Amino acid sequence: MLVLFLNKFDKYWDGKLDQLRKAFPGHDFVSYLDHKDPKELLPEADVLVKGSLSKEELTKAVKLKAVFVPWTGVDGLPLNELKKRSIILANNHGNAEVVAERAIALAMAVTGRVVELHKNLEKGVWLGRPSSKEFTWFSILERKCAILGLGQIGQKIAGFLKAFRCRINGFKKEPSGSYPGIDFITNDIKQAVRGAELVFVALPLTSATFGIVNQEVLDAMGSAYLINISRGKVVEEKALAESLMSGKLAGAAIDVWYDYPSIDRPVTLPSRYPIHTLPNVVLSPHVGSWTTESMQAMVDETVESIGHYLLTGNPIDIVDLEKMY
Repeated sequence: MLVLFLNKFDKYWDGKLDQLRKAFPGHDFVSYLDHKDPKELLPEADVLVKGSLSKEELTKAVKLKAVFVPWTGVDGLPLNELKKRSIILANNHGNAEVVAERAIALAMAVTGRVVELHKNLEKGVWLGRPSSKEFTWFSILERKCAILGLGQIGQKIAGFLKAFRCRINGFKKEPSGSYPGIDFITNDIKQAVRGAELVFVALPLTSATFGIVNQEVLDAMGSAYLINISRGKVVEEKALAESLMSGKLAGAAIDVWYDYPSIDRPVTLPSRYPIHTLPNVVLSPHVGSWTTESMQAMVDETVESIGHYLLTGNPIDIVDLEKMY
């Protein structure tokens, strides 16, 4: 069996690949470190490791049986085509705790007005001093929160929020099982956000969640803070911008966006709307899982899942192609 790695490699990946070769000597493992253009081997590949995949690449991979995404999100793949060919899709959740940590950091930054105060102090402006005490910031202690999406990231966010004695509403389309730390769970998104002072978006991007946080949902939030660490397009761009610019929302902290840089456009604003100019918005360039520990954890889980597949025919975390997560 040929396992073809088309993702970016580093020394950590290379070490894990050596482990696979020693554990499974009857299989071939090829990456960019072994071949100048491993895409040439697509027609021979049984397994692919890649975060995004075009229809053209998939068409060339005539023997393909499984795809491993080396992180969580799978919206960069032609899921319908995978489904038609009964190709197994696997992901992992090695970044869940770190992304949840980033969500809390973003929440505290926007509610604490950290960036706004930093920018003012760079200019020598001390808000609230020397005589005025009218300036305040918003503590998250004992606040009512809503978490949209109760996957592993959402559940980790809930665990962190409990340290601040927050009361938490959870939104999940098909609630089942136990969700520690969630005080109230519903499949009605407007019911989940109503009355919340902080709303965390931790939903995967699927056909069902595209634009699910629309103007009606934003209106139901009232004067809440929105923290999005899932995917930009889960929240309607125009509705978000207008809610922030009008002051309906108290603020937002966002790690995921609507427009991204490319080789041709390395300098790119993250939205068509001037969200980046607002003082009550904290911007982050989609780096929620960018810690050494998190990236290594995702490598570890991917390699472990490949090993499990080679032994049993099933990865550890299989994506439901109907649900898209």
